Amino acid sequence: MQNSINIKSLLDFKTRVWIYLLSFCSIIFLQTFCTNVCPYIDGLQHNQLFRNLFIVFLLQLIYREFLYTFFNESKKNLSIPRQAYFLSIISWVLAGLSAFILHNILYPDFPMSSHFRIFSSYLTLGAAILAQLEYIIFEKRYKELSKDIVFTIFNEKISQRIIETFLIFTITPIITILLIIGRYNHYKVIDSQVTLEVFYIGLLLIISAVILAIAFGKILKEDTKIIINNIQNIENGKYENTSIINRPDELGEISYAMRNMSSSIKDGINEIESLSDEIINTQKEIIYTMGEIAETRSKETGNHVKRVAEYSKLLALKLGISSDEAEMLKLASPMHDIGKVGIPDNILNKPGKLTPEEFEIMKTHAQLGFDMLKHSSKAILQIAAIVSNEHHEKYNGKGYPRGLKGEDIHIFARITAVADVFDALGSDRIYKKAWEDEKIFELFNSEKGEHFDPKVIEAFFHSLDEIKTIRERFKDI
Repeated sequence: MQNSINIKSLLDFKTRVWIYLLSFCSIIFLQTFCTNVCPYIDGLQHNQLFRNLFIVFLLQLIYREFLYTFFNESKKNLSIPRQAYFLSIISWVLAGLSAFILHNILYPDFPMSSHFRIFSSYLTLGAAILAQLEYIIFEKRYKELSKDIVFTIFNEKISQRIIETFLIFTITPIITILLIIGRYNHYKVIDSQVTLEVFYIGLLLIISAVILAIAFGKILKEDTKIIINNIQNIENGKYENTSIINRPDELGEISYAMRNMSSSIKDGINEIESLSDEIINTQKEIIYTMGEIAETRSKETGNHVKRVAEYSKLLALKLGISSDEAEMLKLASPMHDIGKVGIPDNILNKPGKLTPEEFEIMKTHAQLGFDMLKHSSKAILQIAAIVSNEHHEKYNGKGYPRGLKGEDIHIFARITAVADVFDALGSDRIYKKAWEDEKIFELFNSEKGEHFDPKVIEAFFHSLDEIKTIRERFKDI
């Protein structure tokens, strides 16, 4: 994060060399610059002028290092490069004040305007142009340090940066030209009228630059906002709300690319959803098929598992279970007897009554089904494992395989037990004929609170019309 980078880490040896080299090179330029803007400076010897500039250069380095040390940690709402940029501007302003004071002491016979011209040269060249160059160096160094950082705070505007640079490189040369013309006006080389005309033209250019900069910044801000909104719409899944910026530059290209990307993401999501639906439907078919395999082995029809599934979902909804969970039960309940695939045919399809020994083997299908399904991490198969293991448990605790009692039996298993017994008793089996509904209803009433959960039985009787409709829709042919 940004707080882990400070001015000290930003300004390593290499960065300092570049900055001080720029500052030192400015001495050579300032030597010429000052003689051009100040009519009295050109009367000094070169060694005198260079000495004065070198003293101010050393002072500027001292100011800079002091500021870097005192304002080492990042300040609120300022990035480290921008903070270093402001410190650089301050150091150049202080250097200009030092030059003003030094020349005022060394050359008291110079007019005050001459000292102000020296001060202005440090503002225009140092605090304006050189500070901008240093800003680029700071940003380059910061990118190296922060390459592994993910930014979460964006409190600076590129439009503001562009406007600053635009105005600096417009105003600075105009001020410099006016200073030079003022010098030659002092020598009567240029008429004062020319100075006024250049001043008016310069003022007009500055006003125009300000207006253009503000207008340009506003347009850039609006277009940048569109791009940010596009990104937010993509993040929020509103892929159709991405907009194009009609401009023939990088921002227009970015907006066009974002719209294409948004369209591709939307198409990809639709394809994934389609595949997901296909996978879910395939899972349903596999589950039904596995349930039908178990029923087929016991000479029962495949429609049994479909009816049990529909009954179970209906009863779950009547008991206040959410629609999602009821749907999960519907998908899982067809596998309630999957363990029967492990029961020998001579027991599974015996037409007569099972012996006690054979019944014990038959009862193992509940545990077999659980063992087959329990290792899956899929929610449907986890529910199927529970239903397979507990749908023969009885509410009074006399069921199998574990003798669970009351609400210790999972609600899904209690529901499936009623659905399974109702359909099994109402269907022909190899060992019996289908029961009449009234006989089944008598059994349910007598076994309420014994074999079956009373709440599930009540839900069953309240849903008789819907249950009969399901039975008719999936009746055996």
